[in-house]
Amino acid sequence: MTTIESGCDRLLARKDGAVGWLVFNNPAKHNAISMDMAEAVPGVMRAFENDPDVRLVVLAGAGGKAFAAGSDISGFESVRADPQKNRHYNDVNERSYNAVYECIKPTIAMIRGYCIGGGLDFATSCDVRFCSDNAVFAVPAGKLGLGYGHEGILRFGRVMGFMRARDLFMSGRRMNAEEALRLGLVHRVIALAELEAETTAYAQTIADNAPLTLAALKRAFLEYEKAPAQRDLNRAQAMIDTCFKSADYAEGRAAFAAKRKPQFKGE
Repeated sequence: MTTIESGCDRLLARKDGAVGWLVFNNPAKHNAISMDMAEAVPGVMRAFENDPDVRLVVLAGAGGKAFAAGSDISGFESVRADPQKNRHYNDVNERSYNAVYECIKPTIAMIRGYCIGGGLDFATSCDVRFCSDNAVFAVPAGKLGLGYGHEGILRFGRVMGFMRARDLFMSGRRMNAEEALRLGLVHRVIALAELEAETTAYAQTIADNAPLTLAALKRAFLEYEKAPAQRDLNRAQAMIDTCFKSADYAEGRAAFAAKRKPQFKGE
């Protein structure tokens, strides 16, 4: 296991084999996300993207009780005191969420316990979401009187549909793990004691697949989630074509014929 410098002691980054781990590390506040944590996320994600040994990234929370219980409200008096400061705050956070969403490698949110507000923004920025059976989800903006960024509304609509997102946003109510699964917010609910082991096993399943194929798939999904006029399908097709010219494609066919596990190198 290799530790990666994040520039923020409340954001941990490490590499364990082919898996990069980004861990929110503010357990005294249920991993509430401060500005310095948000500012550090893009740099960590770039480091993972640029590391050929990292095949995917898992986001998690330290302490066992929360993925991230929203933004650090104790700092709002200084960072969200008025509309101008809030726009800067929103810009910082959007860069952070987008660094996860636009990552060229697959991303998984491993959600223990509370996943609230900004924490849920990070989770919905990931490709796949696994949660513990005691997970709790909410967007309490209405209970705080703050204006929730429209970009966050888009993230939720993309994942669970706007009809269901309206309920969650307008009521501010809490949602348990089983309801989150039923409504399509998470992919799988796992017993708390087994969550990390099952997430790690699933991550390894992804890591064993061809990196160029994963990158092409990720690009295609990102393009199709854009408005039709903004899609660059030529870019997606170019990455698909690259797969068919790769050594990994030859290796995949040879391994299939020999009934052995392929050894992909991303080339």
